[in-house]
Amino acid sequence: MTLAQDSAHQALVSANDEIQQLRNTVSSMREQMEAMRVAEQQRIQQAIASATEEIAQLRAMVQAMRDEMERQKIRYEDAAQHQQAAHRNEMRQLQLAIVELRERLEKQHGQQG
Repeated sequence: MTLAQDSAHQALVSANDEIQQLRNTVSSMREQMEAMRVAEQQRIQQAIASATEEIAQLRAMVQAMRDEMERQKIRYEDAAQHQQAAHRNEMRQLQLAIVELRERLEKQHGQQG
């Protein structure tokens, strides 16, 4: 081999080495990008799962609060109805007492007069 041929052969070997190194670098970078994409997808999925769980918890809390408000409303309405019934009963008893007292007064006035 001549010096020129040897030099050309060295340049070819060097170029092939460089090509292989670049291919390896590109392959490695592709793998890293894929790993980053997968990791990002996992983070997104975890964020979605966390948000979905939080939404479910908040919905459950809202429903529990609505249920409690409904129970309080029913208790209030029951108490109000009992109070109104007691008030009507007391009014009736007072009216009966008034009638009875009036009748007694009329009897006493009738007996005196």
